[in-house]
Amino acid sequence: MTEPAFADALRGLISRMGGDARGVRIEPHESRTDAAAAAAFDASGGILTLQGTDLVAAASALAAYLRSQGRRITWETPRLEPAWDGWPDAPRTTLRTPFAIRYHLNVVTHGYSTPFWDWDRWERELDWMALHGVTHPLVLTAYEVVLHETLRRAGVDENEAAAWIGSAPHVPWMSMGGMHDFGGPLPARWAERRLDLARRILARAREYGMTPVLPATGGHVPAAIAGAAAADIEWQGWRTPMLDPSSAEYTALMRTFLEVQRELLGDPGADPVFAVDPYIESLPPSGDPAALAAAGRGIHQALAAVHPTATWLLQGWPFHYHRGFWTPERVAAYLSAVPHDRLLLIDLWGEHAPMWREGMHGRRWIWTAVHNFGGRFALFGDVRGLARDMSELAELRPERLEGVGLAPEAIENNTVFYEAAADLVWGPRDADAWLADFARQRYGLDDDDAREAWRLLGDTLYGPGRTRSIPSPVIARPWSAAAPFAGQRLAGEALPEPARMSANIDAENDPAVLGDLPSIARAARLLIGLGDRSPQREPLERDVVELTGHVLAQQARQHIRGVLAAYAARDADAARGHAERLRADLLALDALVATRPDSRVSTWVSEARSWGDTPDEQDVMERDARSLVSVWGHQTSGLHDYSGRHWAGLIRDLYVPRWAAWTDWLTEAIDRGGEPDEAVLRRRIVEIEESWRAARGSADESGSDPLDAAARVLNSIGY
Repeated sequence: MTEPAFADALRGLISRMGGDARGVRIEPHESRTDAAAAAAFDASGGILTLQGTDLVAAASALAAYLRSQGRRITWETPRLEPAWDGWPDAPRTTLRTPFAIRYHLNVVTHGYSTPFWDWDRWERELDWMALHGVTHPLVLTAYEVVLHETLRRAGVDENEAAAWIGSAPHVPWMSMGGMHDFGGPLPARWAERRLDLARRILARAREYGMTPVLPATGGHVPAAIAGAAAADIEWQGWRTPMLDPSSAEYTALMRTFLEVQRELLGDPGADPVFAVDPYIESLPPSGDPAALAAAGRGIHQALAAVHPTATWLLQGWPFHYHRGFWTPERVAAYLSAVPHDRLLLIDLWGEHAPMWREGMHGRRWIWTAVHNFGGRFALFGDVRGLARDMSELAELRPERLEGVGLAPEAIENNTVFYEAAADLVWGPRDADAWLADFARQRYGLDDDDAREAWRLLGDTLYGPGRTRSIPSPVIARPWSAAAPFAGQRLAGEALPEPARMSANIDAENDPAVLGDLPSIARAARLLIGLGDRSPQREPLERDVVELTGHVLAQQARQHIRGVLAAYAARDADAARGHAERLRADLLALDALVATRPDSRVSTWVSEARSWGDTPDEQDVMERDARSLVSVWGHQTSGLHDYSGRHWAGLIRDLYVPRWAAWTDWLTEAIDRGGEPDEAVLRRRIVEIEESWRAARGSADESGSDPLDAAARVLNSIGY
């Protein structure tokens, strides 16, 4: 049988993941009328046979084969370690999916997770995508380079264009008209290096048969070309001028952008897909249905003028987030002039706030899960609900549904949720049995303790209804004499009009969160007990550190409440006692996460600085990287700690001083018998935050064993 054209590319993937590609037979799989993609595997006599209707299907068959043998390629385990001498026997197994499109990434993933990745890391992610069935990855890399050249050709001064683009990790929000002129400038060789990276990403994606989703401009431009009379939109305090999408000026800008994009990144293909989100979390300048219809028509026509067969990929997020504005009449008007075969709508937060049950406005659409917001630390995910939802979509085949996907704001977290989603693309699963199998695959051994740990986690952190993150009180921002987490708004929920997102994250926990801590601690203990018996040490250490960190952080909430109770009783000694215990717990958390490179500020900072060639460039890159995970933007922007993390160096050097300033402020008020002055506290908090943002370097490495460190923490807090 003749090998398919993708055979060499698939063998390259197999070799990179540590498999013996010489022992793999690759064959085409016939297309099926009842499936969008199909694949199969079997192994005998040390030879593995993979069949697929395309490379991604065949790679998904490879992943399924590995799972059948108790192995799984994940973010933490991108290679088969220890390697196999051959391919163990396995009976023929077939896979098929009704979902033609399997989408991956969010615009802002390119800020919270990928902004400093090099080719090696992107190559691993592309391999991960193929093994997890992805057909349509969103690729924002080098958007800012294309935009800079577009603005230059439109007559904007080089320095003004660079200032407009600003900070590297903030490019996603600039690209959607949310912000501009913040941070930066980018390094002198940034454009050269990013174009090289983007070309390699796009080439590999296309070699894998994927359709990269490329960004296009929504018409957000500097005032120099927008003109004094141009309308603007607002987000988190930034006002951004915007060309009218129905105008000739917008059409000309889009043409220049797409031509530059093709010159710099190559031809996008016969049926390109472009992401354009002009009003992602901002209100349009006009709510008049005729104006909205003209805007939608203008965007489509501007794309089609350069790429006649282009599809406009539109996130449905504004229709949820600003549902008070986006009435059915306005949505219908906005989409009315776009041909049905040229628009694809995303039901973005499908696992929590699905739009499709009320109809997708008669449009082609895909269902995705957002799951994570901001990359901030949170262990959660309703695995059973995910299995229910994706199985329902596969069975019902709702009108005009074309696919599913994952659109998290950040990746490399809660691996269990993303692995489950990828598996469910190829058919229904019993969640309890799946979790038991996952325990075996994750740690590389068949062990009752591992299964029991994941049974406990499947009933708590990953149990029914856990579609919202469980916020860490550690990263809440103390700002007054009230509990700083009590009024935190649920990130992502629809806003009343008019309103701006809260400065803080998420709401106070429900009582079950604290009630679940003994079970979660028990799961961590069981995993610690696997110790050196597990050949998959990397995921074991990560899971233990994160679970223990969750328990430690959540139980620290009692000390925050204790400080407040002592303040209310005007008991300075009690307040200081709780403050000391809070500080001890936070420092213990910092020491725990320091045992892992992926939870250190120094890792994030080092990656950022690697993109600069001179000390000054490196310092700018570090400052912008620090901004994103702390103040986020300006002090007035309202997004403090939206991307807060359980990272060594961030806890010790930002969160600990902030909490100390708060507890000192309250106890000093008790001592003098007066009321605390909020202005004094707030000045001090801002000083601490700006000092951390301007700092350089982070001495946060630890030589301690992660499992030993976790055991000590659990002992110290009585778990």
